[in-house]
Amino acid sequence: MDKETAGNVAAFARNHNQDATRLRQLLNENYRKGKSFGENAARRLETDLGLPPLFFDFGATENQASHEHISAPNEHESTSQSSDLIGPSTRQIGPSIDETLESNVGEELNLRPGRGVAVVGEVQGGPDGYISVDDYPAGHGCALLPDVRSRDKEAYGLKVRGDSMRPRIKSGEYIVVEPNADALPGDDVVVRFVDGSAVVKELLWIRDGEVCLGSINNGVPPITRPMTTIRSIHRVAAIMPRGSALGT
Repeated sequence: MDKETAGNVAAFARNHNQDATRLRQLLNENYRKGKSFGENAARRLETDLGLPPLFFDFGATENQASHEHISAPNEHESTSQSSDLIGPSTRQIGPSIDETLESNVGEELNLRPGRGVAVVGEVQGGPDGYISVDDYPAGHGCALLPDVRSRDKEAYGLKVRGDSMRPRIKSGEYIVVEPNADALPGDDVVVRFVDGSAVVKELLWIRDGEVCLGSINNGVPPITRPMTTIRSIHRVAAIMPRGSALGT
Protein backbone atom coordinates (compact mmCIF):
# COMPACT_ATOMS: atom_id res chain seq x y z
CA MET A 1 0.00 0.00 0.00
CA ASP A 2 2.81 2.43 0.90
CA LYS A 3 4.52 1.73 -2.42
CA GLU A 4 1.41 1.77 -4.60
CA THR A 5 -0.65 4.64 -3.15
CA ALA A 6 1.72 6.31 -0.64
CA GLY A 7 -0.34 4.94 2.25
CA ASN A 8 -3.67 6.26 0.93
CA VAL A 9 -6.13 3.61 2.15
CA ALA A 10 -9.12 4.88 0.15
CA ALA A 11 -7.12 4.94 -3.10
CA PHE A 12 -5.73 1.44 -2.44
CA ALA A 13 -9.22 0.12 -1.66
CA ARG A 14 -10.57 1.66 -4.85
CA ASN A 15 -7.77 0.17 -6.95
CA HIS A 16 -8.45 -3.33 -5.59
CA ASN A 17 -12.23 -3.19 -5.13
CA GLN A 18 -12.05 -3.40 -1.34
CA ASP A 19 -13.98 -1.78 1.53
CA ALA A 20 -11.84 1.15 2.74
CA THR A 21 -13.45 1.14 6.20
CA ARG A 22 -12.69 -2.57 6.63
CA LEU A 23 -9.05 -2.08 5.53
CA ARG A 24 -8.60 0.72 8.07
CA GLN A 25 -9.86 -1.63 10.79
CA LEU A 26 -7.36 -4.32 9.81
CA LEU A 27 -4.52 -1.79 9.72
CA ASN A 28 -5.37 -0.36 13.15
CA GLU A 29 -2.90 -1.74 15.70
CA ASN A 30 -5.64 -1.68 18.36
CA TYR A 31 -8.05 -3.77 16.25
CA ARG A 32 -9.01 -6.97 18.12
CA LYS A 33 -6.72 -5.76 20.96
CA GLY A 34 -3.62 -6.31 18.86
CA LYS A 35 -4.48 -9.89 17.86
CA SER A 36 -4.28 -11.24 14.31
CA PHE A 37 -7.27 -10.32 12.18
CA GLY A 38 -8.14 -13.98 11.60
CA GLU A 39 -7.47 -16.91 9.31
CA ASN A 40 -10.49 -16.42 7.06
CA ALA A 41 -9.88 -12.69 6.60
CA ALA A 42 -6.21 -13.30 5.80
CA ARG A 43 -6.93 -15.97 3.19
CA ARG A 44 -9.69 -13.87 1.61
CA LEU A 45 -7.44 -10.80 1.34
CA GLU A 46 -4.64 -12.88 -0.17
CA THR A 47 -7.05 -14.09 -2.83
CA ASP A 48 -8.59 -10.67 -3.49
CA LEU A 49 -5.20 -8.92 -3.75
CA GLY A 50 -3.48 -11.65 -5.77
CA LEU A 51 -0.95 -12.39 -3.02
CA PRO A 52 0.80 -15.75 -2.58
CA PRO A 53 -0.83 -18.23 -0.15
CA LEU A 54 0.11 -17.63 3.52
CA PHE A 55 1.54 -14.21 2.62
CA PHE A 56 0.18 -12.69 5.86
CA ASP A 57 1.73 -15.53 7.85
CA PHE A 58 5.25 -15.46 6.43
CA GLY A 59 5.48 -12.36 4.24
CA ALA A 60 7.14 -12.25 0.84
CA THR A 61 10.03 -14.65 0.17
CA GLU A 62 12.45 -15.05 -2.69
CA ASN A 63 10.18 -17.74 -4.14
CA GLN A 64 7.28 -15.29 -4.04
CA ALA A 65 9.09 -12.42 -5.73
CA SER A 66 7.06 -12.82 -8.88
CA HIS A 67 3.91 -12.03 -6.89
CA GLU A 68 5.03 -8.68 -5.52
CA HIS A 69 2.89 -6.81 -8.01
CA ILE A 70 -0.69 -7.02 -6.74
CA SER A 71 -3.17 -7.80 -9.47
CA ALA A 72 -6.70 -6.44 -9.65
CA PRO A 73 -9.39 -8.63 -8.01
CA ASN A 74 -12.24 -10.35 -9.78
CA GLU A 75 -15.13 -8.01 -10.45
CA HIS A 76 -17.67 -10.48 -9.05
CA GLU A 77 -16.26 -10.48 -5.50
CA SER A 78 -19.14 -9.45 -3.24
CA THR A 79 -16.86 -8.09 -0.52
CA SER A 80 -16.13 -5.02 -2.67
CA GLN A 81 -19.69 -3.74 -2.91
CA SER A 82 -19.70 -1.19 -0.11
CA SER A 83 -16.49 0.57 -1.21
CA ASP A 84 -18.06 1.16 -4.66
CA LEU A 85 -21.24 2.62 -3.20
CA ILE A 86 -20.04 4.93 -0.42
CA GLY A 87 -19.10 8.14 -2.09
CA PRO A 88 -19.11 8.30 -5.91
CA SER A 89 -22.08 6.99 -7.85
CA THR A 90 -24.09 7.28 -11.04
CA ARG A 91 -26.77 9.38 -9.31
CA GLN A 92 -28.39 12.13 -11.34
CA ILE A 93 -28.84 14.79 -8.66
CA GLY A 94 -27.77 18.05 -10.25
CA PRO A 95 -24.53 18.20 -12.30
CA SER A 96 -23.03 14.95 -13.55
CA ILE A 97 -20.55 13.39 -11.14
CA ASP A 98 -17.69 11.18 -12.36
CA GLU A 99 -16.72 8.12 -10.39
CA THR A 100 -13.83 9.39 -8.25
CA LEU A 101 -13.20 9.07 -4.54
CA GLU A 102 -10.75 11.21 -2.58
CA SER A 103 -9.50 10.08 0.80
CA ASN A 104 -10.32 12.14 3.88
CA VAL A 105 -7.72 10.31 5.98
CA GLY A 106 -5.74 12.86 7.96
CA GLU A 107 -7.08 16.30 7.11
CA GLU A 108 -10.86 16.44 7.41
CA LEU A 109 -13.11 17.50 4.54
CA ASN A 110 -14.31 20.51 6.55
CA LEU A 111 -16.49 23.19 5.00
CA ARG A 112 -14.79 26.59 4.75
CA PRO A 113 -16.08 30.14 4.10
CA GLY A 114 -16.47 31.03 0.43
CA ARG A 115 -18.56 30.23 -2.63
CA GLY A 116 -18.81 27.05 -4.58
CA VAL A 117 -21.57 24.69 -3.35
CA ALA A 118 -24.53 24.75 -5.73
CA VAL A 119 -28.11 24.05 -4.67
CA VAL A 120 -29.24 21.55 -7.30
CA GLY A 121 -32.68 20.51 -6.07
CA GLU A 122 -35.27 20.25 -3.32
CA VAL A 123 -35.98 17.42 -0.88
CA GLN A 124 -39.53 16.69 0.26
CA GLY A 125 -39.88 14.42 3.29
CA GLY A 126 -42.27 11.48 3.11
CA PRO A 127 -43.44 8.54 5.27
CA ASP A 128 -40.98 6.19 6.99
CA GLY A 129 -38.06 8.54 6.37
CA TYR A 130 -38.23 8.32 2.57
CA ILE A 131 -37.75 11.49 0.54
CA SER A 132 -38.52 12.70 -2.95
CA VAL A 133 -35.80 14.69 -4.71
CA ASP A 134 -36.81 17.27 -7.31
CA ASP A 135 -33.77 18.24 -9.37
CA TYR A 136 -33.62 21.73 -10.81
CA PRO A 137 -33.40 21.67 -14.62
CA ALA A 138 -29.87 22.18 -15.92
CA GLY A 139 -29.11 25.90 -16.02
CA HIS A 140 -32.25 26.91 -14.11
CA GLY A 141 -32.61 27.77 -10.44
CA CYS A 142 -29.13 26.57 -9.54
CA ALA A 143 -27.95 28.99 -6.85
CA LEU A 144 -24.86 28.97 -4.65
CA LEU A 145 -24.63 28.84 -0.87
CA PRO A 146 -22.54 32.01 -0.45
CA ASP A 147 -20.82 31.19 2.85
CA VAL A 148 -19.92 27.59 2.09
CA ARG A 149 -17.01 26.09 0.20
CA SER A 150 -16.11 22.41 0.32
CA ARG A 151 -12.85 20.70 -0.56
CA ASP A 152 -15.01 18.14 -2.36
CA LYS A 153 -15.32 19.62 -5.85
CA GLU A 154 -18.55 17.69 -6.42
CA ALA A 155 -20.32 18.86 -3.25
CA TYR A 156 -23.92 19.91 -3.78
CA GLY A 157 -26.79 21.39 -1.78
CA LEU A 158 -30.44 20.38 -1.42
CA LYS A 159 -33.23 22.56 -0.03
CA VAL A 160 -35.51 20.79 2.47
CA ARG A 161 -39.30 21.08 2.28
CA GLY A 162 -41.64 19.80 4.99
CA ASP A 163 -41.15 18.87 8.63
CA SER A 164 -40.72 15.08 8.47
CA MET A 165 -37.06 15.40 9.52
CA ARG A 166 -37.59 17.78 12.46
CA PRO A 167 -35.98 18.60 14.80
CA ARG A 168 -32.67 17.64 13.11
CA ILE A 169 -33.50 19.27 9.78
CA LYS A 170 -36.24 21.90 9.43
CA SER A 171 -38.24 23.00 6.42
CA GLY A 172 -36.41 25.72 4.48
CA GLU A 173 -32.95 24.59 5.57
CA TYR A 174 -30.26 23.33 3.22
CA ILE A 175 -28.20 20.16 3.47
CA VAL A 176 -24.68 20.22 2.03
CA VAL A 177 -23.62 16.84 0.65
CA GLU A 178 -20.06 15.65 -0.07
CA PRO A 179 -20.33 12.60 -2.36
CA ASN A 180 -16.60 11.86 -2.34
CA ALA A 181 -16.17 11.79 1.44
CA ASP A 182 -16.04 8.52 3.37
CA ALA A 183 -19.36 8.01 5.17
CA LEU A 184 -18.75 6.53 8.62
CA PRO A 185 -21.14 5.17 11.27
CA GLY A 186 -22.86 8.09 13.00
CA ASP A 187 -22.85 10.31 9.89
CA ASP A 188 -26.05 11.62 8.34
CA VAL A 189 -26.26 10.39 4.75
CA VAL A 190 -28.35 10.70 1.60
CA VAL A 191 -28.99 7.17 0.34
CA ARG A 192 -30.23 6.47 -3.19
CA PHE A 193 -31.62 3.01 -3.96
CA VAL A 194 -31.50 1.28 -7.32
CA ASP A 195 -35.31 1.40 -7.54
CA GLY A 196 -35.15 5.22 -7.59
CA SER A 197 -36.26 5.82 -4.00
CA ALA A 198 -34.13 7.78 -1.53
CA VAL A 199 -33.79 8.50 2.19
CA VAL A 200 -31.94 10.88 4.47
CA LYS A 201 -30.82 8.74 7.40
CA GLU A 202 -28.09 8.18 9.99
CA LEU A 203 -25.59 5.52 8.92
CA LEU A 204 -25.48 2.96 11.75
CA TRP A 205 -23.34 0.15 10.33
CA ILE A 206 -22.22 -1.74 7.23
CA ARG A 207 -21.30 -5.42 7.47
CA ASP A 208 -21.91 -8.79 5.85
CA GLY A 209 -23.21 -7.18 2.69
CA GLU A 210 -25.89 -5.16 4.48
CA VAL A 211 -26.31 -1.56 5.64
CA CYS A 212 -28.37 -0.38 8.63
CA LEU A 213 -29.84 3.12 8.60
CA GLY A 214 -31.37 4.98 11.54
CA SER A 215 -34.09 7.61 11.57
CA ILE A 216 -33.09 11.29 11.55
CA ASN A 217 -35.85 12.20 14.02
CA ASN A 218 -36.29 8.86 15.85
CA GLY A 219 -39.79 8.68 14.42
CA VAL A 220 -39.34 5.35 12.64
CA PRO A 221 -37.29 2.25 13.51
CA PRO A 222 -33.95 1.54 11.80
CA ILE A 223 -34.01 -0.20 8.44
CA THR A 224 -31.56 -2.80 7.11
CA ARG A 225 -31.04 -3.24 3.38
CA PRO A 226 -28.73 -5.40 1.20
CA MET A 227 -25.89 -3.40 -0.36
CA THR A 228 -27.01 -4.73 -3.74
CA THR A 229 -30.14 -2.57 -3.49
CA ILE A 230 -28.18 0.66 -2.94
CA ARG A 231 -26.93 2.96 -5.68
CA SER A 232 -25.05 5.47 -3.52
CA ILE A 233 -24.41 6.64 0.04
CA HIS A 234 -23.38 10.30 0.23
CA ARG A 235 -22.29 12.00 3.46
CA VAL A 236 -24.19 15.06 4.71
CA ALA A 237 -21.42 17.49 5.62
CA ALA A 238 -23.49 20.38 6.98
CA ILE A 239 -26.99 21.71 7.59
CA MET A 240 -27.45 25.38 6.68
CA PRO A 241 -30.15 27.42 8.47
CA ARG A 242 -33.19 28.66 6.58
CA GLY A 243 -31.97 32.26 6.79
CA SER A 244 -28.97 31.57 4.55
CA ALA A 245 -29.12 33.90 1.57
CA LEU A 246 -28.24 32.43 -1.80
CA GLY A 247 -25.84 33.86 -4.33
CA THR A 248 -26.18 33.65 -8.08
